[in-house]
Amino acid sequence: MATSYLAPHRPVSLRSLFDVSASKGGTPTIDLEWGPFHAHVEAFLSAIDVYTIRAKTEIANRASEHTTSVRDLHAEKDECERRITLEREREVEMLAAIENERLTLADLTSSLSHIQKTLAKVKEQSASLETELTSLTREVNITKAEKERQAKVLDEMRGRDGDELRALEEALGWKVEGVKQDLLLMKFTLLDPSDPEREFSLVVDVSKPEYSVPNCSPPIPNLPELVKQLNTDREFFAFIKRVRKAFRALIPPQDPRAMFEDLSGPGQRPIQLSVTSDD
Repeated sequence: MATSYLAPHRPVSLRSLFDVSASKGGTPTIDLEWGPFHAHVEAFLSAIDVYTIRAKTEIANRASEHTTSVRDLHAEKDECERRITLEREREVEMLAAIENERLTLADLTSSLSHIQKTLAKVKEQSASLETELTSLTREVNITKAEKERQAKVLDEMRGRDGDELRALEEALGWKVEGVKQDLLLMKFTLLDPSDPEREFSLVVDVSKPEYSVPNCSPPIPNLPELVKQLNTDREFFAFIKRVRKAFRALIPPQDPRAMFEDLSGPGQRPIQLSVTSDD
């Protein structure tokens, strides 16, 4: 910045000025010291220009800083508004989620209450069923014990019946076995006095309404007539007696005494005499 110019102060009187002018023989003049004043004015204008330039520069800088600051503030404002909008959207979503959770909680509470009631009923039914099961178990155990007792009795009876059946089979000389489904094998013994253990047999097929004999050993000549008579009168026991008599007829005659003994049946036991009579 240029230094200011100040002229030195000199005391000047109006009389001295007139005296100086008169001595020179002219009109009086005043020395205004225009040169120093002009220099002072130039220096002042220069200082003003410098100040103006500096002020304009400062104003421009401040304007630029203000523009930058305003731009930054606008950017921050936009960012804040964006964040506020985003937070509002999140708030709406959160409120919706909370509402959904509230409704879900209400549904779950209702379902839980229903399940608890159902569970209470199931527990009651379970207790009732347990009581009934205990009673049934006791009854089953009693029934089982009774069945076991009956089975034991039946086994004992079956054993006795088996012994009696074998005794009867031995006494009668007649035994029936199931060889296949609907096929009965009949074995006859005590027919041949010379060989009481000799076996005579035939197989009766009862699978159809009309009985048939697919196998007979030894063969009986009049077997077809016997089977036909069986299918006519349906007397199975009479058919067995006729078959036994036919088997006995296949045995060669012995001495009269043996023939007479044969007429009494396959053995000397009383039960044999009454059961095996062919007449």
